[in-house]
Amino acid sequence: MKKVLIFLALPLLFMAEGCSKFTEGYGESPNNPTKATPPLILSAAELGLFSTYTGTLARISATLTQQTGGVQAQMLEIDQYQLLNTANTNDWNNLYNNVVQPANDLIENYGATNQQYAAVMKIMKAMALGVATDVWGDVPATEAGMGNITGNLTPKFDTQESIYAYIQTLLSEAVTTLTATDGTNNYTIGSDDFIFGGDLTKWVNTAHILQARFANRLSKGDATGSANTALGFLANVTDAGDAKAYYGSVTAELNQWAVFKVDRANYLKVGKYMVDLLQNNNDPRLPYYADKTDAGTYVGAAPSSELTSASEVGSYIAGDGAPIPLVTYAEALFIKADASFRLGNLGDAATYYNQAVIKAVTQVTGTAPDAAFIAAYASATAATITEAQIATQKWIALYCQIEAWAEWRRTGYPAITPNADNVTGTNAVPRRLPVVNDELLYNKANAEAYKDIDIFQPVWWDNL
Repeated sequence: MKKVLIFLALPLLFMAEGCSKFTEGYGESPNNPTKATPPLILSAAELGLFSTYTGTLARISATLTQQTGGVQAQMLEIDQYQLLNTANTNDWNNLYNNVVQPANDLIENYGATNQQYAAVMKIMKAMALGVATDVWGDVPATEAGMGNITGNLTPKFDTQESIYAYIQTLLSEAVTTLTATDGTNNYTIGSDDFIFGGDLTKWVNTAHILQARFANRLSKGDATGSANTALGFLANVTDAGDAKAYYGSVTAELNQWAVFKVDRANYLKVGKYMVDLLQNNNDPRLPYYADKTDAGTYVGAAPSSELTSASEVGSYIAGDGAPIPLVTYAEALFIKADASFRLGNLGDAATYYNQAVIKAVTQVTGTAPDAAFIAAYASATAATITEAQIATQKWIALYCQIEAWAEWRRTGYPAITPNADNVTGTNAVPRRLPVVNDELLYNKANAEAYKDIDIFQPVWWDNL
């Protein structure tokens, strides 16, 4: 992978080794924007995005919402809410150095003559900043990753409210560019785009779902307005193809969950709440979400149980070459159901909910659920549909995705019980991560105000 590895190498960035087949042959580091080409920058940034969405932050999110259970070492610490500001420096650095910075560099150095590349990078930048602000609250955004352009290495922290507006601006600009009939593009996006292979229609579709995701997030402050806005963004969304993080099937190309499962054996298991829920529902996703134990059964790890004999995370997420969902049509359907419910359009809410559940099951198992499951869990009506149904099924569909933690904070469903055996003495599930120590060291003037924020303090949209 030559110099690309310099750009991607972080201690937990398994993806750096995981995509040699993608990056082999690229001879210039994306850290040097005067030499790197748009295709190389795009490819490297997508690897950074994969790492952000499928790495440590995903495991933390899954564990805090009890989709998984941490049973040993650092995952047990997370299970017990020991969230330290030294623990996620690599995640912070990867997000900013390997996604936001190259996005800015490409837009600044090549955007005028490669408008489609710039547009795709705006979507990816929006995705990265969305994770950052949902996890940490106020974070650098408008000035972040601009060191090569402005020389500013100490970016200000933007408010989450302004970041959400900025994300929508990035996505709107990207959609406008990608749907234009003219424009300047010296390079054509193709195989360098690991997500969609240069299919710009799918990128537009994904951008609209992201617009709806972030609009819907504001439901606590404006239930009606956020619903109407989200539905507007989804008006023309189709089942064109989900955005996924892709991996290979040989040792050097495995996804991060698969690598973690081997390298950190018995650190992380499927959570008891998830296993019990799927078993009680006769949910066909269970054998895909969880492996059987040595005893041939499915067993979940309860908080602080340290149950190393519990089921491992299954092949849908932790299979050697398993692609991991980033943005899906099933999510769009759940947003439609949720928004319609808030507007009082209960018939529409039920219809979208039923479609969402069937789609979510199908994307995991490859086949639609059987008639019995549909009758029990995908046959809601205007008279029976509830917010809890929508949110709980969405939580199941977002298995091992960072989005599940954000949605749990927004809705409160499913009604998980906080780990009583946690190290904080607070009977609540954490609602954010502490600002990372590197920012306190190297961007002290801007980060100092956030050093004492409690992990139980809601972020802006969670406190509207």
